[in-house]
Amino acid sequence: MPTLAGTAEITYFIRPEFTGKGIGATMLGYLLTGAGEKGLHCILANISSLNEGSIRFHRKHGFTECGRFREVGKKKGKLFDTVWMQKLL
Repeated sequence: MPTLAGTAEITYFIRPEFTGKGIGATMLGYLLTGAGEKGLHCILANISSLNEGSIRFHRKHGFTECGRFREVGKKKGKLFDTVWMQKLL
């Protein structure tokens, strides 16, 4: 859709035993560099509210919360929100 051509959603997963080793920062840097080269302006990330580490990671890398869908998912009997975060390039 041309009206949203400057926006992309990113998704990437890192196994828990590999977090805190710089892999996520390297992956995100690669994705953001590629996004800039393609002329994108806005990057979105959709994160489970149960994943506090990912929310902190994205904040640390310049993302801000821009929306939240309350209690839309359930994992191991616990309801969770989806947190939308964005970074403007």
